[in-house]
Amino acid sequence: MHDTYDVVIVGLGPVGAMLAGLLGGKGRRILVVERDTQVYPMPRAVHVDHEVIRLLSLVRADDAVMKTANVTVSYDFEAADGELLMGFRPPDAPAPTGFPWSVLFHQPTLEVALRENLARHPNIEVRLGTEFVSYDDSIEGKVSVVLQGKHAGTVTAAYIVGCDGGRSPVRRQAGIALDDLDFNEPWAVVDTLLPEGWEVLHEASRQICDPARPVTSIPTGHGRHRWEFMLLPGETADDILAPDTLSALIAAQLPPSLTRDDIEIERSAVYTFHGVFARTWRKGRVLLAGDAAHQMPPFMGQGLCSGVRDAANLAWKLDAVLQDTAPEALLDTVQPEREPQIRFITETAIGMGRVVCTQDVEAATVRDADMCATPLAQRTGTTPGLPPQSTGIMAEDARAGVAGFPFARDVQLDLLSGYAPVLLLAQSPNDQHAAQWQTLVPGLLIASLSGSEAIKDNNGHIRQQIGKAEAILVRPDRIVFGVGNPARLVGEFADYVSCTRSQSV
Repeated sequence: MHDTYDVVIVGLGPVGAMLAGLLGGKGRRILVVERDTQVYPMPRAVHVDHEVIRLLSLVRADDAVMKTANVTVSYDFEAADGELLMGFRPPDAPAPTGFPWSVLFHQPTLEVALRENLARHPNIEVRLGTEFVSYDDSIEGKVSVVLQGKHAGTVTAAYIVGCDGGRSPVRRQAGIALDDLDFNEPWAVVDTLLPEGWEVLHEASRQICDPARPVTSIPTGHGRHRWEFMLLPGETADDILAPDTLSALIAAQLPPSLTRDDIEIERSAVYTFHGVFARTWRKGRVLLAGDAAHQMPPFMGQGLCSGVRDAANLAWKLDAVLQDTAPEALLDTVQPEREPQIRFITETAIGMGRVVCTQDVEAATVRDADMCATPLAQRTGTTPGLPPQSTGIMAEDARAGVAGFPFARDVQLDLLSGYAPVLLLAQSPNDQHAAQWQTLVPGLLIASLSGSEAIKDNNGHIRQQIGKAEAILVRPDRIVFGVGNPARLVGEFADYVSCTRSQSV
């Protein structure tokens, strides 16, 4: 154990473990504190998308997702009588990352893999059974952190990051207020095990928009199933979680060939689905990520995904600041880059939630009629994509629909670059130019589409992204910075990292 670290991370959920793994892989001395002593054994998040699986591959955790994955077939919103109100279906072909567009998975398996990755790095220390108590950032250049529990004491670090969930003690001590988007709906979440021989009850993920009681039914795969039941007005957690009530609710959802006795309940709990945002994600040497910074209803399945993207955005910037290749102001780019996308997700999820959560029979009848008046082809389609990260991206490239989006994946190129910026050229680079560019952008990997040392797959998606341009520059978080002239790209990125250019598109 040590007393001094580069970063103290509070919380060892997927976001904290992802952030620690990325920073530890860059050689930073990291301390992660977690009050629990074991991985929480029950599933919580059950969905990730292709972009996040690719990010998880940077910390060797993608296999853990895929070995428990149930590929999403469709996401359907149904009326009480089963009529399809609207539906989303991922494309049949793999995403540009090479992974399925959307999968349902087992979170505990992912968390074990993330912790195994941390154990590979001697510069990462994990203190389980240890709670954050308080911090003091009054001493210039560092923050001291008081801990209690199994590994009590006081440690110091350059930064502390709260990845400690929706109730975030770090956020509370920092005095950071929350903005509430006025969506607060209580639901019972019930995770179950199916009988032997049953992999899934049904293939589609279903939102059953029944005003008598809205229900979510999710085939998490590998013999697991999740139901979510909305609480009715005046109903309490004790009411709905009573064994007889819960059994009746589950029995009503089963096919005729199964009975309630065939189903084993792993976990049941009541959660309030809501949308909130921390007003600031950074206060001096204190930063927030994941649920500590924002929370959203689950109707788009993007809660864990958004936190992993936060970690991927933040880690390379913290590393650059810690090694004095970027000013602290670079940390202020995380929130304006991440928040607009997360607000889109949250507002879309709230919109979906308002469709699902209607409990007024007349209002539901009008809703169903209005939605079904639209031709079926217009209310079904591919899963809605996410908007790009806009800040820090060159304006002309963002307008062209390239920058701000995830870079297409080539396995060999990912292995070569790891968590570092990449300049991919259409032609082999001039050695003198390459040396100059790597001086401007430390750690820059330079590769070429024509060079066998980099691109093994000749990925068609990469060629589509680069088009007829000379080069494409990709940030460490696998977001495309821009396409065009390589010298211009490198210069613009160096200015962006040094905060000497406008940060807005």
